[in-house]
Amino acid sequence: MRSDGKVLFATGAGSGIAAATARRFASEGGRVAVVDLDGERAEMVAAELDGSLALACDVSDERSVREAVEATSERLGRIDCVLPAAGHLSRGPIEEYSLADWNRMLAVHAAGTFLVCKHALPVLRAAGGGAIVNVSSTGALIARPHLAAYSAAKGAILAFSRQLALDVAIDNVRVNVVAPGLVRTAMTDAVFAQRREDGREAPPGVDSILKRPGEADELAAAICFLLSDDASFLTGSLLVPDGGMTAI
Repeated sequence: MRSDGKVLFATGAGSGIAAATARRFASEGGRVAVVDLDGERAEMVAAELDGSLALACDVSDERSVREAVEATSERLGRIDCVLPAAGHLSRGPIEEYSLADWNRMLAVHAAGTFLVCKHALPVLRAAGGGAIVNVSSTGALIARPHLAAYSAAKGAILAFSRQLALDVAIDNVRVNVVAPGLVRTAMTDAVFAQRREDGREAPPGVDSILKRPGEADELAAAICFLLSDDASFLTGSLLVPDGGMTAI
């Protein structure tokens, strides 16, 4: 019950890795603000978790983020842990990629992470400190075809998080980053579908040591560790749960 008495503010938590993290955090005794652009999906996840809360929020809009953080603080009383995990995936040759798509990618991933951290930090300070886990990607570390915008946004999150860890250490707030490899979620369904359409025999994830994609629950385990006091001496660090993809 290492999350007992703690509150997690998690964006993108209507599905995928953040939803799995919300469930694990709650199973360890915590309460969760399940935040998602799709309010109905947030409600479905929060309904499974005792004492938790569902909120609709567009992380690229500062007012929306501020109001979601304020609602969490008012209704759950505090915030101890933060997981800005809202995101989307689009790909294509850079010469065919529109400026609007590029700006949207940076707005959701990079600016969204910044806004969540900015507005959550005063509440974390009021609770005496806490932990933030930001979500980058192996795309920030290695090249993959037609992922320039996504990789740029995820690289920005990695650099931002290192600086933030330094700036907020005085407030007893730890900031770490996870950079997942290929994980089976609704967002990556298109990757799996494209493989099938291309008639490729090898499933996604075989280009790793473990020869398979990850599951959302496996990422949730890593994130909940970083959010917990078990990781009390970790800040400014990068954890890469990728099945060994970046090792080969």
